[in-house]
Amino acid sequence: MRFLCLRQLRCAAQNPARSFSTSAGWCRAFKEGDVVLLRGKKDHVDGTLLKLQAAKTTHTHRGVIDHANIIGKETRQIVRSSKGFEYRVHEPTLAEYVRLTPRLVTPLYPSDTNLIVSLLDIHVDTPSNTTSHEPPFEILEAGTGHGALTLHLARAIHAANPPLAKIPEYAVDVEEPEDAVYLGESVTDLQETAIESWKSSRRAVVHTLDISSKHSKHARKIVQGFRHGLYAGNVDFHVGDISDWIASQRATRQTEEPFLNHVFLDLPNADTHLANVAPALRVDGLLAVFNPSITQIAQCVERIRQEKLPYLLDRVVELGAGTIREWDVRAVRPRSTLKRSNANESDTSDEGSADPVKGQEARDDELAEALATEEEKWAMVCRPKAGQMVVGGGFLALWRRMERMERPKSKEYNDDQAI
Repeated sequence: MRFLCLRQLRCAAQNPARSFSTSAGWCRAFKEGDVVLLRGKKDHVDGTLLKLQAAKTTHTHRGVIDHANIIGKETRQIVRSSKGFEYRVHEPTLAEYVRLTPRLVTPLYPSDTNLIVSLLDIHVDTPSNTTSHEPPFEILEAGTGHGALTLHLARAIHAANPPLAKIPEYAVDVEEPEDAVYLGESVTDLQETAIESWKSSRRAVVHTLDISSKHSKHARKIVQGFRHGLYAGNVDFHVGDISDWIASQRATRQTEEPFLNHVFLDLPNADTHLANVAPALRVDGLLAVFNPSITQIAQCVERIRQEKLPYLLDRVVELGAGTIREWDVRAVRPRSTLKRSNANESDTSDEGSADPVKGQEARDDELAEALATEEEKWAMVCRPKAGQMVVGGGFLALWRRMERMERPKSKEYNDDQAI
């Protein structure tokens, strides 16, 4: 019976080794538990994802494939089915993995997730040996869904965290059913302690929240299934309402200071949470809202204007077909409202005059007053900016968190505020 001694386990936890996160530049043989992409030798797209198990087989219309025949092969090597058809074995990329994994909800596709991560402009550095007193870089994703964006965000911040120590496979003999105990601590306890210690040392975290526990559980499996959970340690999964989660985090942290660097909302009612998100978002942090309809983005713009929330609209883009198109979405005051004061000052003494010109002016003034019954009447502008046509996708709006400040009231408006 072989065991790894307690000192070796603790040493591995304190001095973990960072390994390559991609197969480019090095080759290794596939082993049991790996997720591989099986694709016809002459095919260039699609394929089937398999989690290798030595005793399992996969049935296709071209014959049966034994997993045992794949184990031990290297990437892009050939494996034959029972009918003699040739398949090539690949290590799936993140885009292929997200697109081909089983889903409960429609995922954000790689072209959109890559663009979203790029627009968030995330920059992290590798952890230093000295203890940093700076707060960790934290991102909140509300609307976990399939976990596609979760994986891309976790990859973007991966360099900021130290490598997670893993207990080697030979730590415990596979034939031994009981967990070995050293000085009152089992190997499982040591591993859990190492994980908790590692989490406290993270310099970047993705908090992902979903209202459905079923969807959250499925997304956790998706994240943990990519390359043996390479990025899973960077993500904390939560279930519940975003406003309730923020309140609970404030109670746990015992502070009213903002703690989120970026917030991404993929929710049907995102505008109802904007007021609660603002105090938790750091100044100059980005609030991103993704919705399938431009009217939902317009609702957020209107809510921010009405409640005077501390957000500054950065841009609105339409995603789809591998490109983007910018939109102009803003609240404006109609010119009829701006001219209301002039309309009230117009001379109405000639209403009974036979002069048709003055009579028309009087009717115009009456119409203008009817259109501007409220002093603060506003309208929404939603129109695409000049650019290429796109198909499908959705709409992404980005706001910068700014300090709340009172604007002086003025009767003067520029051209951007009136139509």
